[in-house]
Amino acid sequence: MSYGELTLPPVWTGHNLKNGRFLKGHVPANKGKKWSEFLSKRSQRRCAKGWKNLELHRPKTRPDNAGRCRRQVICVSDDGRWKVFPYIGAAEQWLHSQGLQGSRHNIGRCCRENEKMRVRKHDWGKGQKKGSGYINTDHKYCGFRWYFEDGTMWLDKIKK
Repeated sequence: MSYGELTLPPVWTGHNLKNGRFLKGHVPANKGKKWSEFLSKRSQRRCAKGWKNLELHRPKTRPDNAGRCRRQVICVSDDGRWKVFPYIGAAEQWLHSQGLQGSRHNIGRCCRENEKMRVRKHDWGKGQKKGSGYINTDHKYCGFRWYFEDGTMWLDKIKK
C-alpha cells in the first residue's frame, strides 16, 4: 500500500459471505416486532397453520409448556439385581454417584435398542450356529442392562 491510498474496510452485513450463516452480534430485522408489522395477512394465516399440528399431535398427559414425557428406567445388573429410576437423568446421576462416567444419551440409546427387540444378524459366537438369529435384548452400558419400565422383557432378567 502506497502513501495516500484510500482503503475501506469491508461492509459488515451481519452474515458470512462464504457460507451464509449469521455472525455473532447480528440482530434480525423482525426482532421485537409484531407479526402484523412484517407479515401480510396471508402469510400470518399460513404461519398459523402449524399451530393446528402442534395441538393435534401434542401428548395429552403433560402441560403445554413441557418437553417430552419422561419414562421410568430400569437398571439390571448381571447378577439379577435391579433398580428403578423415574427418568433417564436420575439414572445418569446414580451412575455418577457410583463413580462411573455415564451419559444419559447412551442410557437412552440402550433402552431404545432393548425395546426394539431386533434380531441379531451376526450371531456366530460361542454355542451359536451361523445364521441362527435370536432377539437381542441384552444391550449394556457401564456394565448394566437398561430397559424402559413399561416394557416386559426386563422381567425375565431380574432376580425375584
